[in-house]
Amino acid sequence: MEKLLDALLLGRAKFHELPMTGRVVLSQLPLNITLLLVLLIVLMVDAPVAATAGFLWGQAAAAALLLACLAVPWDRLPYGSFLVIPLLDFIPVGILRPSAGDTLGGLGLLAVFPVMWIAGSGLWPKAGLAAGTAATLAVVWWPLFSTGAPSPKQLVSQLLVPIMMFAIGVAVSVMTRSGMAQQRQVEDLLARSELRQEMLDTVLDAVDVGVVVIDADGNDLLMNRRQRELHAAALPYGTQDAPEQRLLVLDPETGALVDPERRPARRAIDGETFSHEVYILGEGPDARTVSASARPLRGPQGSRAGSVLVFSDITEILEAVKAKDSFLGSMSHEFRTPLTSIRGYAELLMDDDGLPAYARADLQIMERNARHLQQMVDDVLAAATGTAAQTLRSPLDLAELAAHAAQSAERDAASRSIRLVADAGGPLPVMGDRTAVVRVLDNLISNALKYSGSGATVTVTARDEDGMAVAEVADQGIGMSEEDVSKAFVRFHRSDAARRSGIPGVGLGLALAHDVAREHGGTLECRSVLGEGSVFTLRLPLSVAA
Repeated sequence: MEKLLDALLLGRAKFHELPMTGRVVLSQLPLNITLLLVLLIVLMVDAPVAATAGFLWGQAAAAALLLACLAVPWDRLPYGSFLVIPLLDFIPVGILRPSAGDTLGGLGLLAVFPVMWIAGSGLWPKAGLAAGTAATLAVVWWPLFSTGAPSPKQLVSQLLVPIMMFAIGVAVSVMTRSGMAQQRQVEDLLARSELRQEMLDTVLDAVDVGVVVIDADGNDLLMNRRQRELHAAALPYGTQDAPEQRLLVLDPETGALVDPERRPARRAIDGETFSHEVYILGEGPDARTVSASARPLRGPQGSRAGSVLVFSDITEILEAVKAKDSFLGSMSHEFRTPLTSIRGYAELLMDDDGLPAYARADLQIMERNARHLQQMVDDVLAAATGTAAQTLRSPLDLAELAAHAAQSAERDAASRSIRLVADAGGPLPVMGDRTAVVRVLDNLISNALKYSGSGATVTVTARDEDGMAVAEVADQGIGMSEEDVSKAFVRFHRSDAARRSGIPGVGLGLALAHDVAREHGGTLECRSVLGEGSVFTLRLPLSVAA
């Protein structure tokens, strides 16, 4: 009853949310209210009519039907049983029409209420339409038959109201069925939308990255479980919650709070797109290092509706990298001392003039392999400590360094039956770290010799080219495919041809050489053809003195 009154007086309760009894009563009320108005009009116009038996019986029948709507437990009856009420509504309408017809004309039009109820129910549309039309016809013809046999002219003259009721019933039935079809479509779309939303929430909560969607004003529209955890890690100490502006977002290099305009959320609100920006969230042992990315969110018309921020927790990854670098650095230091001793004693033994030829050959192999192993250890140590290029720079002659590197490799080339040709040209002054540049040249020449077969030629050239000092090492070795060339300077990458050859290596030399060239403001490039050989070109800026 409370919901019924709410629907009647306040309009807050929706019709479909009411219990069945409430819906039946609301469907019946328009007829009863109209009959009440008819009673008031009759009392004002012709009061004696209101006292006639027909008028009283009609009003009483309508009131009884309204009481039946309230008393019958419609929720317990089969759905559709309520249609008996509009069918019975034709009785009071049929009784009232002749009793007050002279005083108040058009009472037959009251049949529109049960007709609309029947047609609007959406149940058995054809049968309901036929029943409503037939009942309306009975309402208008019954007075004629009650006074005798009517003429055809009298019967035809009363067909306007049934025809109108038929037309109204058809229109209401069509609109009702169309509305029901649209409602089913809306419900289906709503169910799909809810399923997709549930799927989205489940997927977002399952992934191990933080995702937050914000609107154009910076308000959170969506935040997954992982992002809530990262948000909690960035809260100031002693607080349970705080807006984004108060979160502890630190610069990983300085450890200071990030400026407000450079915070990831602020940048996203401003429409900026960025990828893999590193921040620290929070302080102390619970702080998390994250990689943040942002992409704009577009609305239906292409306008910017907000942004999507993704935070990947890379704390454990950075710790693992530090642990790996520490381990590699420690092991490399441990290897260097015994390798230095092996090489030193091998060189001392080779200086013995009385050493047999077969023993000298064995020592040369021992010294060469120890030198190669030490080179690998040095590469691993440089990679672990990040010292590919030192900051100490001094004047160098790249042509001289290239010539010396080629001269130092002559014995190794001769032992492999490889022709090593050096064409250093004139002076090429550069500013750089001598140790690092020499390591690059030694690495390039060593690789050229390792991957070239007996009888091949390795060429080392140095020249001035467009204001750059250029050192180039070309070989006629196994070469690389285009895919391997694109990965030649990736750490720990070795080409397929190199792995198949069985030549030892860890894939660090070229990566470190590339880092040295970049740190010196230059470049290291590679051209290669599989099966024909490779050309590595080191370019460094010529110094001002040039």
